[in-house]
Amino acid sequence: MQRLRRALLGLGLLLAVPSQAGAWTLQYGQSYIEQGDFLVQPGIQLGLLDAKDRRYRFDFYGRRFGSFTEATAIVGFDETLKIFPWPELKALYGLSLMDQYIQRDSPLAPKKEIHSFNLGVNLGLDWRLLSYDQWTLDAGWNSHIFAAGFAFLLLTTARKSIFTLSVGYTL
Repeated sequence: MQRLRRALLGLGLLLAVPSQAGAWTLQYGQSYIEQGDFLVQPGIQLGLLDAKDRRYRFDFYGRRFGSFTEATAIVGFDETLKIFPWPELKALYGLSLMDQYIQRDSPLAPKKEIHSFNLGVNLGLDWRLLSYDQWTLDAGWNSHIFAAGFAFLLLTTARKSIFTLSVGYTL
């Protein structure tokens, strides 16, 4: 819990840094998180985009199946690379922090919990589908790669691919 508080405090400090030029865009959307072996889970995505096209993202999904509970939150900071000739299509790269929680609560065995944090990198694409007045509609793909704890010494990684469709409103 202490680690989560530190991560949220760090994100809050990051968000408190003022943008050089005015407007912020708030985004909310549906996300689908693929975590290997084509296991796709629905989730939510919250975002904040500044005037310099830097994006702060929060993706969350959770589920309960049988005696297991799983929840994953990913906080990301993305910079924009304008490498395409179309202004609606942007490449993204950045850093990610993943908080993953798994719990087994079976009447036949003792309760067991695993809670882990991982720092990683991400790369993605964002496509502005529609822009009207202060409203936007975006589709995106972001792939996150995390070192799997101390197993990174053996080049073992964890990855999450996130597909989103989000609506934005510029303040």
